[in-house]
Amino acid sequence: MVTLLDTDELDPAARRPAQVAERLEAAMVSRIRFADPRRPARARLDAWELGGVSVLRLELSGELTLSRSRRQIGTDAEPTVSFAVQERGVALHQQLGRQRVVPRGGLAVTEVASPYGYHCSGPGVCRAVQVPVSRLGLPVDVVRRALPRVHRSSLYGLVRVHLAEVTRDADLLSAEPTAPSVAAATLDLTRALLASAGAPGRSVDEVVEETLLTQVRSYVRRHLTDPGLGVERIAAAHAVSVRQLYRVCAAADFSLEQWTIHQRLEGARRDLSDLAQRDRPIAVVARRWGFTDASYFSRRFRQAFGSTPRDWRRTDPPVAPLPVRVT
Repeated sequence: MVTLLDTDELDPAARRPAQVAERLEAAMVSRIRFADPRRPARARLDAWELGGVSVLRLELSGELTLSRSRRQIGTDAEPTVSFAVQERGVALHQQLGRQRVVPRGGLAVTEVASPYGYHCSGPGVCRAVQVPVSRLGLPVDVVRRALPRVHRSSLYGLVRVHLAEVTRDADLLSAEPTAPSVAAATLDLTRALLASAGAPGRSVDEVVEETLLTQVRSYVRRHLTDPGLGVERIAAAHAVSVRQLYRVCAAADFSLEQWTIHQRLEGARRDLSDLAQRDRPIAVVARRWGFTDASYFSRRFRQAFGSTPRDWRRTDPPVAPLPVRVT
């Protein structure tokens, strides 16, 4: 556990609502506003890593609002879903034109890259699991379509109980060797909840597989220079098994390995064509793009672009590479 803020450890002068709100905003994505700016505020924010899933517990005194407006959300904000269990107190949750009272023990589901509001009418505590949409393996539009409907899903009660227990026991669970299994079960349940609410009448697997390749291509492009990029990591990042990932690729006649190699070759080709990098050794360029075997890199480069890396750098490169069959 990491305590990100505990006002009991601050000097009394640092417990004014404006200062407490500023400290909380530095650790959270929400804007914090206390209703009474004159009364000292008390807050404690704890965080755990549970097998790769983030768990937060926020305890607050006084009436306040957590919110995020469209102006406060950057264009590069990663879509993330917060599943918050109201441990103590009552809150009013607002998002996507809907508002709902969250009683004690209730569950509020928020997509934090979209505007929202969470108003607590008195002292309260909430515990939350935060999951990037990329790990859920669902399209963002399905997630956002699901938000107003999750409470009508037949899975809502099951997921609410699971999240209540996981967040309550996060301190113990995070230290257990089974933490990754608990995290995997949490991802499966939250994915199923959102899929059932956002795509009624369709199975979770159908929703995931329909957009999985698009998400995989985007992920690979962002991590091409990562030497640890491999099918196991790609599958884990999208919360699917390696077997399921291969099955989806085979159904689309798509070779993930060959496509990844070609994308890396394209990156190396661009570096070799860059006048600012003419002094960088070819072997260094190759390693940067994940090729540790110089002979293999040279052979694949020639197959793709019709010349060796050295010849490519010596001459003016063609406008476009030779056609390579990729999906």
